[in-house]
Amino acid sequence: MTLDIGIIGAGTHGTRYLRHARKDVPGMGVAAVCRRNQIEGTALATECGGRFHRESEELIADPAVDAVVVCTPPSSHFDLAHAVLASGKPLLLEKPMTGTLEQARALAAMDQDSPFPLFLAQTLRWNPVLQKVRELWPRLGRIHLIRAAQRLQPTTLAWQQRLAETVGGSVLLTGVHLFDTVRWLSGREFVRVDSRQDRILNPVVEDFFLARAELDDGAIVSLEVSKFTQSRACWLEVVGRDAQIWADYQNGGVLLRQGSREERFDVSAGTPTLPAILGAWLECLRTGNAPPVGVRDGIATLAMVDACYRSSRSGQSVPVEAP
Repeated sequence: MTLDIGIIGAGTHGTRYLRHARKDVPGMGVAAVCRRNQIEGTALATECGGRFHRESEELIADPAVDAVVVCTPPSSHFDLAHAVLASGKPLLLEKPMTGTLEQARALAAMDQDSPFPLFLAQTLRWNPVLQKVRELWPRLGRIHLIRAAQRLQPTTLAWQQRLAETVGGSVLLTGVHLFDTVRWLSGREFVRVDSRQDRILNPVVEDFFLARAELDDGAIVSLEVSKFTQSRACWLEVVGRDAQIWADYQNGGVLLRQGSREERFDVSAGTPTLPAILGAWLECLRTGNAPPVGVRDGIATLAMVDACYRSSRSGQSVPVEAP
């Protein structure tokens, strides 16, 4: 039986979901799309043989839609997720889960009563390079230092320069990738953070942040997002007592150093993550298993977002609320 999904927010990223769902995920199809641009939305609906809905409420209520994917700006996540959960239909929600920590906690309370737990699309968990890092993690021994950075070109998306839609900048939109990846790899929680932010090219929200954080086992974490450079780099470095890892999850490759020995793993970073995410979501719905990334993870990342903004305002380190 095919799971026919509806996509709310069929823009650049939502269109990727649409095309992967149709072509790369056996047992999944697209029944409807919702997009602000009616001409482009109608064209996408025609392409997938589904319906176009101007309003999200119409798509959620459409009997042809079995499950919903939300790919809209963060300001709309809470209301849309609330509506989908209230409808009783399964929901795959793009990160960040909501625009604020308060909204995340409210959504989690509603998720407890839903027949289908919310599936949060933290895409880096399906990056092949980072999955290799997770496989190698036990060889590192006690971890004392984790460093991660994403350096990206300035945004070309207009909504990311409208505070009412974006809510936050690089901390909220991109930092959640790093926060979730560190939690997923280490199995630990953040307890404290000291963060500094700046607006370099984006006049509305921060396009640079640097944070020094502490995990609940005492490990130190350094995190950076730079979205003002005309280049791109995404890397992770982990230093343990027994070994260390350096990973390039933009271009591919993992290096493990143990003593004087170096072991290189030629792992590609070019494999799209969305087919794997959609496939995992479909499997959860078929088996009834809990989502690999759920509301607790969403709350934990929003707790770090909240703490980073509090730290930047105060100019000092602050505690991170427990998820």
